[in-house]
Amino acid sequence: DPFQMLLNHEVPIDPGAEAVHGYSREYLRLHGEDPRRAHQAFHDYAGELPIVAYNLAFDWGRVLAPEYRRLGVPVSGTKGFCAMTLARRVIDETPNHRLETLKQHFRLGDERSHRGLNDVKTTVRLFQQVFRDRLEPAGIVGFETVAKFSKRTPLSRCRQELRR
Repeated sequence: DPFQMLLNHEVPIDPGAEAVHGYSREYLRLHGEDPRRAHQAFHDYAGELPIVAYNLAFDWGRVLAPEYRRLGVPVSGTKGFCAMTLARRVIDETPNHRLETLKQHFRLGDERSHRGLNDVKTTVRLFQQVFRDRLEPAGIVGFETVAKFSKRTPLSRCRQELRR
């Protein structure tokens, strides 16, 4: 089952962030959890498994790691790989590699974007319906192999390898 918890940091919510994500301060007061409790629950859920995210550099480097340090909570999971860097190596028929663009192009769902669980579901469908079909025929199977491929350069050589 997917993990989902909202955090209530008891801080003002930027109006732009509220417009994008749909969470007001009042909503988080009602439905959010204490951050330390939420991070402990996520730690119990993820353990030391690798974290794969769409734009992992942002999620890990600018959100999770600083939050762990600031709150003094244990790090959950390990840094896995970025699904967006993988998309750049696998997909060449879209004008960009934004998750919203790929969701629309490949018809990966119609849930509201920029909501944690919805974006996770879109990323899972991207792996199931697009990445798998393109990677497996090239022998790129399993976490370690996919993670390594997601970092290879140049992009053109990665795409050529998948076309063979």
